[in-house]
Amino acid sequence: MEPVRKPAISGTLFVLSAIISWGAYFPLAKIVLLKIAPATFLIIRLGVGAATLYLLNLRLRKSLGFDRRDWLFIAMAGVVGIILHQLILLNGLKTTSATNTGWILTLIPPVTGILGWVWLKERVSFHKIAGLTVAMIGVSLLVSHGHLRELSIGRNQGDLLALCSVGTWSVYTVMLKSRLGRYEPLAIAAAHMIFGFVFFGAIGAGDFIPEASSMTVREWAIAIFIGIVPSGLAYYWWTAGLQRLSAIDTSMFLFIEAIVASVTGWIVLDELFTPAMLGATVIIVLGVWIAQNRRLDRKERAIA
Repeated sequence: MEPVRKPAISGTLFVLSAIISWGAYFPLAKIVLLKIAPATFLIIRLGVGAATLYLLNLRLRKSLGFDRRDWLFIAMAGVVGIILHQLILLNGLKTTSATNTGWILTLIPPVTGILGWVWLKERVSFHKIAGLTVAMIGVSLLVSHGHLRELSIGRNQGDLLALCSVGTWSVYTVMLKSRLGRYEPLAIAAAHMIFGFVFFGAIGAGDFIPEASSMTVREWAIAIFIGIVPSGLAYYWWTAGLQRLSAIDTSMFLFIEAIVASVTGWIVLDELFTPAMLGATVIIVLGVWIAQNRRLDRKERAIA
């Protein structure tokens, strides 16, 4: 295997692991959010996530240190990607469907691509734009159940909040990418998880005990699973993948998240999933494949 391809393959596997777990996260989180407030949910989620990353650090023996000059920047990234993003997204999820949330977040790749091009000077090739277009057509078909005339954004406040979270996650991704050459992905993910836990612990401590005590064993199991996989591990996987891929390449896989969210919503919440939506998933996967095709990238570079 070519040495150049190894980071791309490992990065793809890291990102796909994060995306699949995040796609399943939305329907599962909606179950718990029917019982408790977002702040209480985030205390559990981020607390379990922080513990997971700390134990993983002990296992892998990675450094968790940062230079003083970068602490403020890393803290600001945490505010955007953990505090603002989670507050906006979870409040939106309470009033919109898991499927709607999943597909609205697929607007992140084009927004991230623009930010990466402006801020990081990343190259956005023609085949990436083509793949992005194909995938967005697939997502439109997936969400509208094959009837594009029924497609709309903003039917309720939840949709609008999910749309706002597109901006917070895109900015967070580009901010992370700018520092991943200096630090371990695990260090940044652990710092942000701990930072978020402390913040939400401070604002939600008063209601935590009565709300947490009202949760059933099933809801606790879901919340702990979310803390371990879609939180602790997935944030590390995303950061590790972002270290190996460009910001737009990493974000392109969020189209897969819409598929996983739709299928999981169908299984867990009995949300609609039709044969037309199944066909749309094929179009989405095709678009992601076009955007990630290394041969097309080499051909374009050769022509240029």
